[in-house]
Amino acid sequence: MPRVISAEIQAKGAVALAQWRRRKAIAVRKGGKFLAKWEEEERIKREQKKVTPMMAIKSFCNGCVGGIRADIKNCTATHCPLFIYRPYQKDDNA
Repeated sequence: MPRVISAEIQAKGAVALAQWRRRKAIAVRKGGKFLAKWEEEERIKREQKKVTPMMAIKSFCNGCVGGIRADIKNCTATHCPLFIYRPYQKDDNA
């Protein structure tokens, strides 16, 4: 059974790779601004894959309170959907 799943995953990967290569070939053929835009979009996609959910929450909280760690820890915005996930909740001395 695992081989069927593995083959299915490989097939999906092969299809995705073929589509990516097709889009890249089109961008290279058009060149100029189109190629630059495509390369920028690919760079952004790679960077987004490196961001973990906790990193995204930390970044959001930092932006919300102005980057002050104590304000994130003592946040009172209980209406915020990320309130229970906010970083720095544990005591630093513990």
